[in-house]
Amino acid sequence: MRKSVYLLALLLLSCTAFAQTDLPFTSLKPFNKGNFKIDASYSRMMQKVPFSDYPDFRVGVGYGITNWCVVGVFGSFGTHESLMIIGGGTMYNGTDTIYEPLLFDGKMIERYYHYGIHTELHPLTLLLPNFYFIDIYCRGELGMRTVTEQYKPDYDSPSTEPVRNNFLYGGSIGLAINPSKYFGVFYELAFDNLNKEYKPKTDEIKAKAIHRFGLNVRFPGPKKWQ
Repeated sequence: MRKSVYLLALLLLSCTAFAQTDLPFTSLKPFNKGNFKIDASYSRMMQKVPFSDYPDFRVGVGYGITNWCVVGVFGSFGTHESLMIIGGGTMYNGTDTIYEPLLFDGKMIERYYHYGIHTELHPLTLLLPNFYFIDIYCRGELGMRTVTEQYKPDYDSPSTEPVRNNFLYGGSIGLAINPSKYFGVFYELAFDNLNKEYKPKTDEIKAKAIHRFGLNVRFPGPKKWQ
């Protein structure tokens, strides 16, 4: 895991450094260079809990330092509620068998935040610098996940668990459709080191893909549009 973190960090730093000089044939009609990009998206994640989705609302801000490289920051927020259950069962009172049903004993509210930096690479702008309607890109990111848990029982005052922080790294492949030079829609298939699911049949925890859908806004926009 440590080796993967070092490689990803090296990738982000090298891309940022190399992108300071633009290639001649990509600077004629810049699509990303000199533009700010804001994207807002929604996804559902798994966090080691079987059959339980966690919604995630994400916003990213980037700046095109070249036509094919965008660097920026991101942040997201989500909340998840689950019922806390006191187990039931059957018992024998001497004459009859009595069934005690499951009793709900309040709920657990989990709030989680993701934040960090990212680098986007847009290889299609190298091959087709004048074509902007479809954009295929890849993204690498480094950051943190902060989680808080609050237990709200039916019979007592709420209690909040201590904050948990975890190092976050991952990447994604994205496809954007841009009907205008100012805005578009996108889909990303993403993976990170913390988004996992539990397989009860094999008792394993494996990586789970994130399906992210969103909108992007670009301003002031490319000088020319095709």
